[in-house]
Amino acid sequence: MECNSAHHQTLMTIETAEQWVDRSNHKDLEGLLGLTAPQIEIAGPRGAGFMNNADLEEWLERANLQLATLNRYAKDEWIVLEQHGTWLDEDGRIKGEAIVFTVLCVKDRKVHSLARYDGKEQAFQASGLSDEDKVG
Repeated sequence: MECNSAHHQTLMTIETAEQWVDRSNHKDLEGLLGLTAPQIEIAGPRGAGFMNNADLEEWLERANLQLATLNRYAKDEWIVLEQHGTWLDEDGRIKGEAIVFTVLCVKDRKVHSLARYDGKEQAFQASGLSDEDKVG
């Protein structure tokens, strides 16, 4: 039986993205560093830029966010996660909740870029994915 390399890439992308979100939720910096490229491109409501691994801990603390994945759209190295996000303040109280769309680009089991959007269309535009790429 031959392994479909594009399908295999998609499965690795999904697995890596799920692990990345899980470690992010648990603020497992060491685990995150193992899944993150040395320099990661970040895009979100406050603009875009690059972040080194040294900045990851501060970014995690500042975000103080818990994500629960509702739907996945993936193809090759791109994945869009439709997620319920819960933002917490310093003492753990909920300060906001929303549905967000997280876009990750995964190459060689490392997250190379991360973007967060409020709408699915923006996430699809950034990733090149569509509803047809929904994964069960």
